[in-house]
Amino acid sequence: MENEYQTLQTIFHIVKYDSHPETYLCSPGEIILRQSQDWDTIQQHLQLLVNQELVVMKQLDKLAVCITHKGLEKAKSLLQSHRPVFSFSTNLASSEPKSLAS
Repeated sequence: MENEYQTLQTIFHIVKYDSHPETYLCSPGEIILRQSQDWDTIQQHLQLLVNQELVVMKQLDKLAVCITHKGLEKAKSLLQSHRPVFSFSTNLASSEPKSLAS
């Protein structure tokens, strides 16, 4: 996964439980606390995400980052494509416990 998408996923994890995630004003501090990169690198990622229309940066009293609908969809698709897939056997007869006495 490209680094800017890790930043997108960080933003997604911040806003995903909000009732209106696209209007949540995510602060730089919230992003920095959840990432191992420095602020300069995160700013580069944010600019790449802005260019792809996945986030919007707003200069209010302080900088705020909002994820767009397109960004939400991209983050969700990244999560689904990186989820491990497990397969369990449904044949219960072969998984019966064996006696220790045998």
